[in-house]
Amino acid sequence: MFARTGITAASAMLCLPTIAEARTEIAVPRQRLEKAIQQLALQSRRQVIFFPSSLTQQMSRPVAGRLSFEDALRRLLAGTGLTFRQGRGGVTSIEPAPQDVAPGDGGALSEDLPSRSVDLVVIGFQPTDLVALESDVQVRPTRLSLDGVMEGSAATNAQPGSSGQQGIVVRGIGTAGEATTVVYFGDVPISGPSGTGSDSARSTMDLAMVDIARVQISRTSRGTEHGMGALAGEVEVEPEAPRLGTWQATSTAGLSLLRGGDPGYQLSGTINAPIGASAAIRLTGYAHRAGGYVDNVRTGGRNLNDDALQGVRLIARARPLGDLDMSAMLVWQHRRIDDGAMWSRALGRYNTDRHFAAPTTHDFLLGRFKVEKGLGGARLTGISSFYRWRLDRNYDRTNPTLLQAQDPAACQRFFDLADTACDTGQVGAFADHVESLTPSLLHIPITLRRLSQEVRIESIGDQGLGWKAGALIDHRSERFTSGLSIYDGDDTTPPDYFGLRQLSIGRLQTSAFGDIGYREGGWQASLGLRYDRHRVSSRNDVLVPNIISGSIDSWPRTVKRSQGVHARAHLDIPISARATFHAQVTRSFRPAGVNIASVLLEDRRTFEGDSLWGVEVGAKLRWSPGLSLTLIGYMNTWHDMQYRALSENRSHAYIVNVGTVAIRGAELEMIARPSDGATIKLASSFIYSRLESVSDAGPLVGGAATGESIPFVSSHRSTLSVSQRWPLGGDRSFSTNANVQYQSGYWSTFNRRDPDFLATKGFVLMGVEGVYRADQSSVTASIRNLFNDRADLRALNNGFGIGQTLSARAREIVIAWTRQW
Repeated sequence: MFARTGITAASAMLCLPTIAEARTEIAVPRQRLEKAIQQLALQSRRQVIFFPSSLTQQMSRPVAGRLSFEDALRRLLAGTGLTFRQGRGGVTSIEPAPQDVAPGDGGALSEDLPSRSVDLVVIGFQPTDLVALESDVQVRPTRLSLDGVMEGSAATNAQPGSSGQQGIVVRGIGTAGEATTVVYFGDVPISGPSGTGSDSARSTMDLAMVDIARVQISRTSRGTEHGMGALAGEVEVEPEAPRLGTWQATSTAGLSLLRGGDPGYQLSGTINAPIGASAAIRLTGYAHRAGGYVDNVRTGGRNLNDDALQGVRLIARARPLGDLDMSAMLVWQHRRIDDGAMWSRALGRYNTDRHFAAPTTHDFLLGRFKVEKGLGGARLTGISSFYRWRLDRNYDRTNPTLLQAQDPAACQRFFDLADTACDTGQVGAFADHVESLTPSLLHIPITLRRLSQEVRIESIGDQGLGWKAGALIDHRSERFTSGLSIYDGDDTTPPDYFGLRQLSIGRLQTSAFGDIGYREGGWQASLGLRYDRHRVSSRNDVLVPNIISGSIDSWPRTVKRSQGVHARAHLDIPISARATFHAQVTRSFRPAGVNIASVLLEDRRTFEGDSLWGVEVGAKLRWSPGLSLTLIGYMNTWHDMQYRALSENRSHAYIVNVGTVAIRGAELEMIARPSDGATIKLASSFIYSRLESVSDAGPLVGGAATGESIPFVSSHRSTLSVSQRWPLGGDRSFSTNANVQYQSGYWSTFNRRDPDFLATKGFVLMGVEGVYRADQSSVTASIRNLFNDRADLRALNNGFGIGQTLSARAREIVIAWTRQW
């Protein structure tokens, strides 16, 4: 709910607003007027601003039919005491009607918008596509984690990682290496640390989704428009901005009960405070705990994977001039995961036999300064950001260490036998020595620092010729150690290392990008280009040689340079009053890199960049005010695909270029609104991938061969949600939502011949939710995973064991109370 605060704006996925009086299917049910205005703006792809007051709090009348935006708005405002007028750039201003103008009779005025300070709050992003999936945009999401927010998007999903983070997969792309999908938090691109396997794809941002204005998922790269560029897609998370001229506060308290696990809680609060007429600050704090549910059959410990985080976010904003907007954001978050959520299939559901609990902690600090300045018909934006991510990982590496006892090369290193094999006695002595090093602890403390500067300038206006140009400089540095020691449970004594390395990684990116388009009469065409230069370097210093795994030699700093081009050509054409056609061609790029595993041959210390060529076509069809269908088909060709390989003794991971993959897919979304307050939404995604060619690295990833599909990619995902809202009179209402999601299984390797091959089964998850609202308060009760199904989100065979599995949480009941002040 919008509070009675400042000026509010509603913007609907604006990229090509239709010309004045162009008609479209409108379906706005009876509800609070300010909500109805925002919904009309979303459906019409128009930008609206208004000042919340008692007039906008009244109940609206329903509006439905094939109407122009202006006619629909007149009907909505009739008899309310409000009128509207058009300002520059197609922005519509809603204001109290003057005495000599009948309510709702505006629309023909051409004056500028009011000169007083206007606090615009955007509802929804402004992507370039008219033919987009509604599930890719979420306004004020209620889920607290990024994977929860992405559940409603059939074309994308977040797969869990071993340290509590997520790996985002878009249209089957997102397996290994540098992240293929970029996550932005308040315009800041956030990537996680690499770790010892040069793999940050599963270290996605884990900042809590608290006091968030909107989230948009893009299923192709938007690098020609902003940011650092991506191979597959983008996720943009925009926190609520400070509101000028008003006080506001929001608080939330919740409790969760998990079947077979510990209870959890959520606490959060936000204060919006004005500073004079042209500045404000917004302070948000939160503390969450997700109860653990994994039991250890070896130690007898129960519910060991508790996950707790606390954080604070402060945003200060000032608008000293009407065309100058400045903001500064500071974010701090601490997270502790007491032990991993991975369990072993052989031991039964949610059971593990690790020798000890291995916690992971995250400390995240971010600062951002953003300036937007109007320059007549253009807008200049500058974004400076810095963040530091300290990640302390601990692993029970007992099983991988014991595996080395069976490695003949390790035995030879231990006895310094050169090319002579160990005899029976030496093999036994070596095995005894390896066992004496267990239980073993792998400790990897990492510090990642990143500094970015982006500048872009763009035209202002919704029709005719539009353009955008910008540049980016981005620098990342990582410093960490990788230490193997005997675990004794005593944190007060120095570790007894039998392997210790210090590593560093540096990344420098410089980019230039631009986009030009033309929009008029319900159609648009655009073309964008981007050029990137990358420099990646790494250094490996072995302080304590690990004779067991073969991590013995250091090497000096190794540098790898690469460059690439991103391109995007896009066309939207209305082919009838009820249908819009969409076509797009894209080319994206991911840079080359340097491996840091210490047991590599020299020709594997670096790997090449990979690229993605994509073609998609689609259509949006509207049969009535309450029924629409979006269909999109695509063909992607992934050249020089980067993938994760293991050393021969399975002690280290590194990145290789496997070959070329062809990906074909289709996405659909159907939305029906059979009555006021009722919505039915179905979204589905189908993916078919095959290796078209294999490089000489094929044997290093289990013998990959042509015709095989990408591992860890489900061929089919669908979500179905049914919601209903009932007004109860006055300010009271009750709404319900039921959602079902299905995901097919996948293979964990390219082929069945791989010793690490594992197949998962498809699963169905269902959740229900009820929300009671009264005045400024709401109570939400939800049940997630209603039927307590086992849903294996990620499963694989590795050195830690057979059938290592990460699953959706068991049945969980969540009750939360929210109050606005």
